[in-house]
Amino acid sequence: MCTMKFFRNGIVGIALALGLAMTGSAFAAKDGETVTPYYPLNKPKEMSWSFGGPFGKWDLPQLQRGLQIYSEVCAACHSLNLVSYRNLTNLGYTEDQVKAFAAEVDTIDGPNDEGEMFDRPARPSDRFVSP
Repeated sequence: MCTMKFFRNGIVGIALALGLAMTGSAFAAKDGETVTPYYPLNKPKEMSWSFGGPFGKWDLPQLQRGLQIYSEVCAACHSLNLVSYRNLTNLGYTEDQVKAFAAEVDTIDGPNDEGEMFDRPARPSDRFVSP
């Protein structure tokens, strides 16, 4: 039994050593580095972004254009129902502009005194209406 275990461990050790030796020598790159042939891991180039870091800032006109595109194109199929209209102040809109933007959309509210749901213009505290 002990001989069998030694033989099995010896075979595994030899196979592992041969595999490591072949991998290290077969895929040696310039400068003595080893390269993985299947998925070379390239480090990303270091870039400086205006919005990067704790004191970064966003390009507000670009974000406002994104909201316009969402409103005109994407809102027909996609939802922002987890975002409230009041969050648009983060895009540089004033409170009056947010109120006007929300009032363009009707939302379901209720129930009223008769127990029925009804439509009303959205308020800044409401969430974006689902398509």
